[in-house]
Amino acid sequence: MLRAYVALVLLGIIWGTNFIYMKWATILISPSQTVFLRVLFGFLPLLVIAIYTRAINRQQLRYLPHFTVMSVLATTLYYYGFVAGTALLPTSIAGLLSGSIPIFTFLASIIFLREEQPTKRMTLGIILGFLGIILSARPWESTQEIPLMGIVWMIVGTLSVGCSFVYARYFLSPLNLPPVALATWQSGIATLTLLLLTDFDHITAITSDIRKRPLNPMPIF
Repeated sequence: MLRAYVALVLLGIIWGTNFIYMKWATILISPSQTVFLRVLFGFLPLLVIAIYTRAINRQQLRYLPHFTVMSVLATTLYYYGFVAGTALLPTSIAGLLSGSIPIFTFLASIIFLREEQPTKRMTLGIILGFLGIILSARPWESTQEIPLMGIVWMIVGTLSVGCSFVYARYFLSPLNLPPVALATWQSGIATLTLLLLTDFDHITAITSDIRKRPLNPMPIF
């Protein structure tokens, strides 16, 4: 039991500091460049593990359309929404809004998975969570510190990854693929997509000293 709690605390620290690093990165480079580097350096170790464990093979290419959809929903659009939102918002608000992922997963499962029947307790929990996020973000009081567009990008990211869970449940779970195989294909396709779409001008600025740069985020586009 203690090990489980320690693991949860560590995961919380990793997840929370993630928004701080995204904020720092977008001071130096654009959100799309940040997403590309994030996906690339996530894909490389996954590829090594997948090859070493023989989790991926040519036969899996038949599922390429599903991998492509997952790469958009659970990687490219999801990460871009979070990075673009974090670039505009205080990290505390961005982290708070990321907590809406279960809400959108819940809503998507109700719409697309008929076998998923929510209980009254689940519904009440989702409603309270949604109200808490709205009261904290206060989108009706959009200011320079908390711009509405930042909130929109965070919602886009949470909606995207929420839908990805439902898509994976419906189309990919029956295939019984190794999780590392799906993650490798997904992040690999996302890396290629971002390679084609990202403007790499001044991406090397990520190696510069953030203390010598103005604390203004890069343009979203």
